[in-house]
Amino acid sequence: MEEKHIKNAAEGIKVLQDGSLKRQVAATKCNDLSSRSHTVFTISTYVKKPNENGGDDYLSAGKLNLVDLAGSENIQRSGAENKRAAEAGLINKSLLTLGRVINALVDRSAHIPYRESKLTRILQDSLGGRTKTCIIATISPAKGNLEETISTLDYAFRAKNIKNKPQTNPLLNKKTLLKEFSHEIEKLKSELISTRQRNGVYLSNEAYEEMTAQSETRRIVMEEQTAKMETLESNLRNRVQDLHALNVSFIGLKKDHDGTKEQLDQTKNVLDQTEIVLSATKRNLDEETQLRKAHQETEGKLAVIGGELIDKLNKTVHDVSGLHSKNRRKSDLQSLNRTAWGTSQGQVAEVTTMIERRIQDFQDEQKEHISSVSRRMEAFVQEELQKLTSTQAFLDEHLEVFGESKAQLIQQEQKSKDDMDKVLEEIKETRDSVKERVGESLQAISKAAEKISADIVSEMATFHNQLHTSYSTLGKDCKTIFDELVKHITTQRSESDNLRRQLQSATNTIVVQNATISSRMQEALEEERRQAADDRQKLMVQITGLINAQAEAQETRIAERATQVQKSISDSNVALEGAFSTYAAGMDSWDEKENEVLEEVKKSRDQLKTRLKDDWNTANDRSTSIQNTAKSVHAETVRVVDEQVEDLDSQMEALDDFVTRAKSENTAHHESYSQSLITVSNTVDQSFGSISGHFKVTFDRVKNLGEEMEVDINDIQESLEPLETQLCRPLANLREEIASTSLQEYQPTGDTPQKVQYHYPTSLPRTQRRSMIIPEMDEAGSEPDEPAVQEKDNNTMVFADLDNSEHSEHADLVPSPRPSTANTTSISLDKATPLSLREVDPNVSSSNLTIGAIGFEPLASHLPFPSDHTMPLFKHSARTNRGTKKPNLSEGRENVPISALAQGTHRRKSPRLN
Repeated sequence: MEEKHIKNAAEGIKVLQDGSLKRQVAATKCNDLSSRSHTVFTISTYVKKPNENGGDDYLSAGKLNLVDLAGSENIQRSGAENKRAAEAGLINKSLLTLGRVINALVDRSAHIPYRESKLTRILQDSLGGRTKTCIIATISPAKGNLEETISTLDYAFRAKNIKNKPQTNPLLNKKTLLKEFSHEIEKLKSELISTRQRNGVYLSNEAYEEMTAQSETRRIVMEEQTAKMETLESNLRNRVQDLHALNVSFIGLKKDHDGTKEQLDQTKNVLDQTEIVLSATKRNLDEETQLRKAHQETEGKLAVIGGELIDKLNKTVHDVSGLHSKNRRKSDLQSLNRTAWGTSQGQVAEVTTMIERRIQDFQDEQKEHISSVSRRMEAFVQEELQKLTSTQAFLDEHLEVFGESKAQLIQQEQKSKDDMDKVLEEIKETRDSVKERVGESLQAISKAAEKISADIVSEMATFHNQLHTSYSTLGKDCKTIFDELVKHITTQRSESDNLRRQLQSATNTIVVQNATISSRMQEALEEERRQAADDRQKLMVQITGLINAQAEAQETRIAERATQVQKSISDSNVALEGAFSTYAAGMDSWDEKENEVLEEVKKSRDQLKTRLKDDWNTANDRSTSIQNTAKSVHAETVRVVDEQVEDLDSQMEALDDFVTRAKSENTAHHESYSQSLITVSNTVDQSFGSISGHFKVTFDRVKNLGEEMEVDINDIQESLEPLETQLCRPLANLREEIASTSLQEYQPTGDTPQKVQYHYPTSLPRTQRRSMIIPEMDEAGSEPDEPAVQEKDNNTMVFADLDNSEHSEHADLVPSPRPSTANTTSISLDKATPLSLREVDPNVSSSNLTIGAIGFEPLASHLPFPSDHTMPLFKHSARTNRGTKKPNLSEGRENVPISALAQGTHRRKSPRLN
């Protein structure tokens, strides 16, 4: 036997296929694939049901047995030998045991021998438990297998007669089931410990199985003997009780026999009296037949008249229904018109209300828009007027300042012109006087002056070019340095943003990974719970051998889950460390680049300083060269000048004074002029800056106002579009609906009945008197007439012994006289208690009967008996038409109590129409 755990139907089918492949088969003379063993496929299912009250869960267990029984075989016919013969013997033995179990279940024996074989122990639930069992018998249609076919069908028939009561297995509490498992585990542990410690008795497997089989056989035999003894004792008690019951029944039957014999004698006496009554009844029957014929003729005439009246009534009812239909059509038409008119009124009211509300809302919105636009325009105009006023004042103020500056410049210019004119006149006079005196000297030093000027000009040009080149190179270097610095700062900013994004991405990744890890942990816990539940179910069927394997599997799963979680956490940590390392690397790179920029700035500063020093040295060299040149020129001219110094001292003193005064005047004029120009320039710059700012603000405000006006225009246009949808379309729909709605007018159908005059009979036929129909019955005179009422007989003969349950529907018809018959001899019974012959008690003694003359009445006749008699003298009967079944006499009416005898002596009244 092998046990496996399955989770779905596919796994179960796979296990079933594996078992089918492992089934032991062998070839015999009867079958090429003969089963050499029984095959049992058992599916045990466990369903976990949660407790609604929040308590422990419950388990519901179920089992399905699929059994393939090996058929019994005759060794002589199958040709089985050696091992096959032994297998055939074991198969036949197990099938015989199964047959005994089936016979015991069919006979409902006290003891069922389930434990005589392993097969019956396994199939105990399917055979006699609370389950549903289906058996499929495989037979052969061949004539040679007739004996086996009959035996198999008899086997299946006996198994079919087993009566089971299928029931749902009770729900098992989780704690109870775990407690049972704990006890079983403790028991197995103790056995395992005792086995490991070598405590107790140890045998070989064959000896232990033989001893266990012998013990089980002895126990089974003892149980069967005990059950047989109990069965024999119970049978003996039942037989004693049956004997006592038979004695009591015999005594009772003897008493019943004596009573029945006495009743039979009494019944014979009653039959003798009944024969006398029968002869009188025949004569009465003939008279009643003549009366019935007369009544039938009268009923035929009444039927004709009734048919005419019914036709008139049907026509009248049809006309009335036509009038009602016309009134109903008119009322329906009026209700439809009223409903249509009410609907139209409601639609008009709703549409007009909606239009008024929408117009009012639109009017309010337009007022709000207009007021808002007007407020904005007024605020804008006021602000612009204020700003223009302030600008105008500012311009006026600065124009005054500009005018003053302009007047000062003009005055200074005029004064400078006058001073320069004076200086120029003095210079002209001095020049004329000096020209004459220094003409010769100037000519002498003209060559030296030309040489000096040429040298100075060339030196100055060279110095200017060098200085220009140096400063232009310096400007380019500064520009390049600052551009690189700006570019570097931009690069550093982008790198900082990149690092920030990477850090944010790493943080998000870590959050997602943590969420994933938590979900994986939750899934692992859920999977562990489900796996634990599956393991518990496995432990229910695999308690002995799979405990350690389950523990190891559980530890392995937990280790795998923990390893997966640790790996996920380590991956997350690695990713986080990578992100931080990237961030640190980026920051280090940023610091390195910052240091490089600082080094480059320092290097540029040193280069600039060096270049400035070089330029300074070059300028110093040029200046020294110029000084040397000037010194050489001075040395050359000293000689000439010294010669003329004495002559020019007196003349040059006045010239020096003049030059000094002209220089001072020119310097003062230049300074005042520069100050005036700076003031005017600053004033103009401030004025134009203020005006441009004002115009910029004004432009922005005008632009914002235009945008706001455009938004307001768009809002108004958007509000106008739904206004058309909400007003024009409902009005158009309302106009179309009102135009299409029309009141319906009544159309004549031609079904209204016309006014007619109805003609119907007003008199009904009557039946003749009894004295005229039967003259020989009027010897004793006639009684006063009484009204008689009768229904239509429907061709059924009604006699006085039927139930008086029908009443007359024509109680107002013309009454007919009813003759009576005088009684010659009275028989004792009360006239108010009629009784039928069918209600006669046959046990009444004949000694109390008295014979006398019988009189009849036509409608409610009865037998006048003397007061000291209790038996009727005749029996009424019922007759039906041909083809109609005669009603059977109900059970129990032949033997009624004597107290009810007086209820049947009178004939029941039959309704008639005279």
